[in-house]
Amino acid sequence: MFIDIDEIMTLYERRMQKAQDNDRVIFYDYLSYKRAAGWWIGFINDDWNRPCRIKRAKYNSSFLKNLPDYYFLGFPIKDLLKSCYSGGYCHACAIALSLCFDDFEIITCNLKNYATYYNKESDTKINEFEHTFIVINLDGIKTVIDTTWGMITDFETYKHIFDINKIRRISSEDLKSTEIYKYIETRKYDVGPSKESEYHEDETYKKYSSMLHEYMDMCKNYSNPDNEHLQDFINRCLYKTSNSKCLYNWRTSQYFKSIIDYRIQYPSSDLFSLTDDEFDFTLESPYEETRKRNRGVLENYHKDKIEETKSQDNKLKSKVLKLVKAFKEYYFY
Repeated sequence: MFIDIDEIMTLYERRMQKAQDNDRVIFYDYLSYKRAAGWWIGFINDDWNRPCRIKRAKYNSSFLKNLPDYYFLGFPIKDLLKSCYSGGYCHACAIALSLCFDDFEIITCNLKNYATYYNKESDTKINEFEHTFIVINLDGIKTVIDTTWGMITDFETYKHIFDINKIRRISSEDLKSTEIYKYIETRKYDVGPSKESEYHEDETYKKYSSMLHEYMDMCKNYSNPDNEHLQDFINRCLYKTSNSKCLYNWRTSQYFKSIIDYRIQYPSSDLFSLTDDEFDFTLESPYEETRKRNRGVLENYHKDKIEETKSQDNKLKSKVLKLVKAFKEYYFY
């Protein structure tokens, strides 16, 4: 029985793929780029599988590299923006990234199309998918940088992919006027404690712990009757995604590097999946069964190319024969 893949894809998936096909999105996060190109993970987190059919996707290597070496509550922002850290922390990551720009807008909204996709993929059902991203002006274009998907696109394309509603905005001017943002900004050069100092609870760790609790108290107690959304965002969204538990999870992952994704060296050159993916061996599964499967997929890439070349040769040969036949019929009969 033939199954039309387009019929079982959600609207979010179809529109995202169309945006990729039209080069309307570019991924600055390498792992997000690989997923967009069709790679998928098995039952274990580092079990990366090659796609049988490579999807069109583009990777920009310079975005993360060119960001300033700032820290968000002691954690390096360049690391925080990688998908192995940023998933589930969109509110805090958007604020962390905003430290790198003078003028920006923080948008929180519901992603209608993604909520449908989420319900298809998850046992837990939701009515809405609340999400936050940052918008900047890039060469005169209203541009979205989304830290969860690790991608950059124009605002109109983003709205089309996700079908956003319940939009709430925070301007850079309003955010920068708050004491909580000033608190974060003045500490953007401060490096957090090492795992060893945390273990021994030395003065460095005690100072950092005191700073973090002060920050959390500021989030919880922030009040702004004139801007209820800004107050709710700081009290609820920012606090929920940058409290002591969140920072502990980030630091634990950073220092112990218990998952292979955290050890992957992101490529230093731009990539285009349709020409580069076959030769990219950055992601290598530690499991022989998967490696064997991936080798088989690579062989099929070449077989498909050979068959495609043969098909093109046969079509060209057929056209030539038809032309020769037509020439003979015209001049010799």
